[in-house]
Amino acid sequence: MMAAARGRRSTATTARTTATALLAVTLLAAAALAGCGDDGDGGSGDGGGALDGGMAGDAQAGDDGGGGDDGAVTPSGPGDLLAVRYPAGALHSPLSAEVVARAGAVLAGSTGRRDVFAKVGASNTVSAGFFHCYSGSDVMWGGSAALQPTRDYFLRTLADASADSFERNSLAATVGWQASDALQGSPTPLAQEIAAIRPAFAIVLFGTNDSFAAGVAPFERSLTGVVDTLLGAGVVPIVSTIPPRADSASADAIAREINAIVRLVAARRAVPLVDLWQRLTPLPDYGLASDGIHLTSFSQGGSHPCWLTPAALMEGMNQRNLVSLEAFDRLRRVLDGGALEAAAPRLAGRGTWADPYVIDAAALPFGDAGDSARSVTSEVGRYACGAQDEGGAEVVYRVRLAAGTALRARVFTDDGVDVDLHWLDAPRADGCVARADKLLDVTAAAGEHWLVVDSFVSGGVARAGGYRLTLLETP
Repeated sequence: MMAAARGRRSTATTARTTATALLAVTLLAAAALAGCGDDGDGGSGDGGGALDGGMAGDAQAGDDGGGGDDGAVTPSGPGDLLAVRYPAGALHSPLSAEVVARAGAVLAGSTGRRDVFAKVGASNTVSAGFFHCYSGSDVMWGGSAALQPTRDYFLRTLADASADSFERNSLAATVGWQASDALQGSPTPLAQEIAAIRPAFAIVLFGTNDSFAAGVAPFERSLTGVVDTLLGAGVVPIVSTIPPRADSASADAIAREINAIVRLVAARRAVPLVDLWQRLTPLPDYGLASDGIHLTSFSQGGSHPCWLTPAALMEGMNQRNLVSLEAFDRLRRVLDGGALEAAAPRLAGRGTWADPYVIDAAALPFGDAGDSARSVTSEVGRYACGAQDEGGAEVVYRVRLAAGTALRARVFTDDGVDVDLHWLDAPRADGCVARADKLLDVTAAAGEHWLVVDSFVSGGVARAGGYRLTLLETP
């Protein structure tokens, strides 16, 4: 690559710029943290210590996927323990005070280099079409020339002895990987990549190879472990949803679940999310090659994955290169003192029968993190749809549908927790029409319905505790 293209600055200038950026994120973090804990009446602390020091202990999470509340918010009830909420339909998650506070606190304690990022994922990340072209001269900006300063920012420093962050072949990206593969061994591939290049940021795309029935539950733990490992190492991840699966209708249906989990994990940890799925679904063949899995690059006398013209953006990899650089650009600007964005509203309700959490159809795919052990509601011990003892505490959601909809609910639990799912057409025990242990498929008419996460009783002991819930429309 030409030296002029790298646009590297003098050592003194780089040091001044880094110091200014660090001061900015620290001040933003302090301002955001000062307001935490004031929006509820429950007690998880003031929210300060968790962002400053809570991540190191989570570095090898993936044991139960729990512990992610981190004191970042004061919960309003037994559910809605998410650090932030990411609205359905947004291409980029809001860079709100909570998200910037998390990033600022992670960077304030990090030894990572602010102009170096890691690539973490599987074949669509290993691909020579992903990001490598930003390292060279074959870039056509189209209407996205405003991204040039962010490209230059990450070109100014080599990630290793010979490659910048765009062109480096990452130790944390391998063809065929599931999310768990990045966490295997000692040291793990993810730890090796962090040690090799000392990044402050990472772009993460996992889930395509986890899109099978038995892969969904492990994926939730593994992706949480990947994110926690990065945060614990002082690296701020940008997490991406996965492309559709055009090779198999069943795999594509599960890919939708995978993306609901990706969104939920990002919200739990208050890290940026980019919805690649949204950009790909309108494209011919979803921007995928004939195998229905891998992203295509624009071809005109050769491959041009960094052309961002309207014609080129009909291809999947060109879209990924655009939205991923947009995500870095947004984060870089706000960490340099740009305006914060408005946070999505908290979940309405308190999770009781009298005041359930409210899920509107427009909020699908929906995700929540809760803890039935914190609930003060235990009004139903047995439901008409099953003979199981559900005498432990429950958390109640009301689902509003504008039209008949096929839905899938799935719950993930901490170790030792057993909560069951119940679908009701009326808010009482005899209104239950379906139940399941972890996975519940229903077809519901327009109107109001109730989804109850209830604690199973075994040996006279309620198995209440932490859970994560997803609810999405199925094809």
